[in-house]
Amino acid sequence: MSNSYKCPNCGLELLQQQAARSFSCENNHNFDLAKEGYLNLHLAQHKRSRNPGDSDEMIRSRQRFLNTGHYKFLAEGLIKQLSHMSSEQRLLDIGCGEGYYLEQIYRSNQSLQLVGLDISKAAVRLAAKRKLSAQLAVDSAFNMAQFDHSVDSAISVFSPISPEEAARVIKPGGTLIMVGPGEQHLSGLTAQIYDKTMARTGNFEALDSSQQFTQLDQIELLEELHIQGSAIADLLHMTPYYWHAKPQQQERLKNLNRLETPAHFIIRRYQNTQTEG
Repeated sequence: MSNSYKCPNCGLELLQQQAARSFSCENNHNFDLAKEGYLNLHLAQHKRSRNPGDSDEMIRSRQRFLNTGHYKFLAEGLIKQLSHMSSEQRLLDIGCGEGYYLEQIYRSNQSLQLVGLDISKAAVRLAAKRKLSAQLAVDSAFNMAQFDHSVDSAISVFSPISPEEAARVIKPGGTLIMVGPGEQHLSGLTAQIYDKTMARTGNFEALDSSQQFTQLDQIELLEELHIQGSAIADLLHMTPYYWHAKPQQQERLKNLNRLETPAHFIIRRYQNTQTEG
């Protein structure tokens, strides 16, 4: 798969140097390839904190929970939404995290050119260890080191997104598939934390008023989960609800043997209405 990155310093193409694990542009801006096989293209001057993105604990919890297969039905729903993609087309995962969904997509269709980015270095490192045959980079969704109109489609699963940046990198007429929470999502978990059910809209609001995208369709996925043992604590740790839970609530959930809760997802498919030029 050809490289699709531009230099975050000057915008020129990054090319891999022969016999070297590094990429550089004509202005000699150099980026070393990590031993796991990813690039760090998130410049220090663009960071708002030393370690931006989800915490290591949150990422590890998410990896353990997703690896149990509780959200496999969501991955299968995503894959169906990508059935329009043909061989060798380029798919970008904006906010790929530790790579679970990219791995499921790769297993279903190894002819796609997969690209993933996340602002968390720890998450991208774990994604690279999944051996996805994907180009992976530490990068911001709000200033992506991707060339204009360089990807055919993109996905975003519960991740922050910039409609302007997404429209810039997705080809005109290409699709953006976003996943967010449905009304009942994890209500069995939130009932342990809040007195009233807290409605969440996910990141759809960013697209609702977008001038760049038109919504094509929407599907909902709903399954009742039966979660046992340590997976309950992992589920809590991987969600924003962890920061709202009081210490005694966290302890109670940690000691639960079984938790039943619906997992309710909304998948929306958008089309990039921007034109080249």
